[in-house]
Amino acid sequence: MKKPTFLSFLTYARKFRKKRDGVVAIEFAFVIAPFLAITLGTLEVAVVHLMRSSVSNAVEGASRPIYTGSAGCATVETVKTEICNRIAMQNEQNCQANLRVILEELSDFSGQRQDVDGDFDQINDFVDPGESESIMLLRTFYRWNIMFPFLSEALGGEKGEIILGSNTAFKNEPFGSNTGCTGGGT
Repeated sequence: MKKPTFLSFLTYARKFRKKRDGVVAIEFAFVIAPFLAITLGTLEVAVVHLMRSSVSNAVEGASRPIYTGSAGCATVETVKTEICNRIAMQNEQNCQANLRVILEELSDFSGQRQDVDGDFDQINDFVDPGESESIMLLRTFYRWNIMFPFLSEALGGEKGEIILGSNTAFKNEPFGSNTGCTGGGT
């Protein structure tokens, strides 16, 4: 058997370089994982921002009947229903389970508000619609499941979910008469 030389190695290297069988498959294998990660990550971020915007718009729309007095004696259920009817991409039953609301009266716009634990399951719903010309704060917390859990930490969540929060502060309009609510409802 002939001992390999440097010249035979160069000849083999030239032949190998000219061979193109399987190159496309190997290049595809290198490129597909980053391509899918970028594409699916972009899709996930877009859906999260769409939901964040949808929740924010729903909270703004649901607060109007409260500050005009037309909501009457608002309760947790009526406020949640009003918000869930306005959120896109959710059925109402799933929305009700994944939504927490806190509507409280403040002494002024910089007034003390209820503390909220960072754990979604520890947030207690509370609704006090206030009286005529009361300063109010409506806070909502919506649990959204991430489609691609490896992105949840990058999006500010954990365990494959993030909490989308939306707040709105407003002053109730002069109703002309009390709505009949005693306040402090849950």
